[in-house]
Amino acid sequence: MNTKKIGDEFESRGLEIINRVIQEEQLGHTAKFLKIIPQAPYYSQSRKKNVIFDLVIEVWPPAATRYTVIYIIECKNYQKRVPVEKIKSFLFDVNEIGFANAKGIFISNSPLQEAAYNLADSKGMMVIEGESAENYKIVLYKTNRNISLPQIPFINETVNTDLIDSGVHLIEKLVDQKILGALQENISASNVSYGIDRLSKEIIEQTANAELNKMNPQILLQAYHISPKSFSEFILRNYGIEIINTNSELLGSYDFDSNTISINKDIINTPRELFVMAHEFGHFILHQRLHIGQQTYDRFNDSEYDFSTDRHKLNNARHWIEWQANYFASCFILPTVPFFVKLKLIQQNIGKSIGRIYVDDEYQNQRDFNDIVSKLAYRFSVSKTTVIYKLNELDLINNHSRMKTIGALIAEYREGLFT
Repeated sequence: MNTKKIGDEFESRGLEIINRVIQEEQLGHTAKFLKIIPQAPYYSQSRKKNVIFDLVIEVWPPAATRYTVIYIIECKNYQKRVPVEKIKSFLFDVNEIGFANAKGIFISNSPLQEAAYNLADSKGMMVIEGESAENYKIVLYKTNRNISLPQIPFINETVNTDLIDSGVHLIEKLVDQKILGALQENISASNVSYGIDRLSKEIIEQTANAELNKMNPQILLQAYHISPKSFSEFILRNYGIEIINTNSELLGSYDFDSNTISINKDIINTPRELFVMAHEFGHFILHQRLHIGQQTYDRFNDSEYDFSTDRHKLNNARHWIEWQANYFASCFILPTVPFFVKLKLIQQNIGKSIGRIYVDDEYQNQRDFNDIVSKLAYRFSVSKTTVIYKLNELDLINNHSRMKTIGALIAEYREGLFT
């Protein structure tokens, strides 16, 4: 399908989304007063020609001789986050038609870059993200930046506006405040997830396996390990993601806007490097559609390890984001089938029973456990922490130690797994 056909198809879906938005009265207007016009031409004085918009909604009050408000809608099909330049261009076109009550609505199947989101927010645009009328959400609601509260026009039927005294306006303002407060509570409640899908382990593992198949189908069939070099080449070739080395305090980070993964120079050529790379790649694969800025993310505290349950507590958005990226990385660099195969071979070679690893406070059992973990870490070129995390997630540690929980074992080998 060529670019024009793809664009036309998404405009059709954009029309379906807008019709649903209107039916649910999310524009704040009754449907019978609205006129939807696809591929609408409007004259630009500065260009001396028509500007064609994907969709336009004109608001025609009863007995009006012309529309009073116009909603100009752009529908964009993107594979990556929408750059700020696209929002700037759209706003320029909206301003070109010279209508004071022109409002912009941007519909895309991909989220906006942070700068684009901030610009749209500052200009009071409505932003809708979705694929269809059954699968969309309003990311930004339209706002009017010139007034502090939206005005509910329940008194606009009065013919003589001079009769509306200050007392009536005060009542109207109080009603507006109550309605606005309820609206803001509802919006806040609906956005607490910041677009984070509560992905199951099975879905994350399937996603990681799909990427491994793209990289090399043999990885899932045999106990091959991934090298940082082959991994870097794969993500550059398939996704245009460039790996850069930095002196940052962070071990690693992914920048959606520049499509780069930054890796701290201090972990290059160490067992930590591969896990951190896969962790940041997990953010790229799983979190493209998140609506959470860096400042908001930084305000969340890191997750705490619950030693009674041997699990990290997932209490806020940051916890879920980091757990998902960690689990993706574990599945990607330690795929389950090859991991089981190598574990079985190691257990056979040291004369241990196949399957779950028995751990208690006996020196020999502690030594065997450490030996198995060390060999797996060496075989897959990862840290011992990463191996213990994988064993624990697969319920392969039979812990009978009175002194150490699995969390304590992880803490002993902690080499920067949770980044």
